[in-house]
Amino acid sequence: MTSHFNKFVVLVGIYYSCISISFAGELRRTWTSLDGASVSARLIKVEGENAVIERNGVPYTLPIVSLSKGDQEYINRWSTRKSKSSVDEKEEFELKISKKGKLLYETSFKDNKEWRVSSGEWVCKDNAITGTQAKGKAHKGHMVIKNPQPVDVIITCEMYLGEAVEMGFTIDDRPKKLGQVLLNSKVLKGLQTHRTPGHNIEKKFSNAAGRFAKDEWHSICIEMRGDQVVAQVGDHVIRCKDSVWKGKPKRLGFLVNGGPAKYRNLTMWEARAAD
Repeated sequence: MTSHFNKFVVLVGIYYSCISISFAGELRRTWTSLDGASVSARLIKVEGENAVIERNGVPYTLPIVSLSKGDQEYINRWSTRKSKSSVDEKEEFELKISKKGKLLYETSFKDNKEWRVSSGEWVCKDNAITGTQAKGKAHKGHMVIKNPQPVDVIITCEMYLGEAVEMGFTIDDRPKKLGQVLLNSKVLKGLQTHRTPGHNIEKKFSNAAGRFAKDEWHSICIEMRGDQVVAQVGDHVIRCKDSVWKGKPKRLGFLVNGGPAKYRNLTMWEARAAD
């Protein structure tokens, strides 16, 4: 953090020990004060005449009048959008089995250098990544994060089904067992795939039926702690429990059946024991 930004924070910021509200779908942007200092952060809340931004897991409160005209206009649009959007109101997830710890990773997908493409086509554009199953290939589009690979995590992300039959997340991509959380237009579901010579054996967990529009962004929260996984999309919740996840590094992957489909605003926190 530069001394210039430190001056900016001292003049207009107040440090808080914890985050009370976080909107998973908000993009990181550059904020500029009237004296020219700037910082890259994410807007998480507006409180009267103040804006609360988050940088590296730490929130700061800034008087709106201390920011540039462009920043003030952005805050006004953001506040209007939050008040009108029912999807955004669901972005503050009520965690079921854990609480947020240290911020481990976040990306707005300007590129995918921190990921390994296993199959399919993956393109970063407009702060999102688009995945498509390669034509004529049996393997679904798959891309796996290289790091971090923590044991217990909380993940939030936004998904856009588009032309995909199904899309979602792979968890703990091991040679023989693979946990999955998947979404299609009718159901949110969890399953485990046990790879065997010649075919795969699937073990299904709970499903949550619903209507998930293909032309809208859907915010998802996935908690992984111990041998449990809880996934939420709006009011739809599924719970999975299996030793495939317990005490093992969680290498996260994206999976697309068909496509193109999009992901954006991925954030990963350490999952701590709930109070």
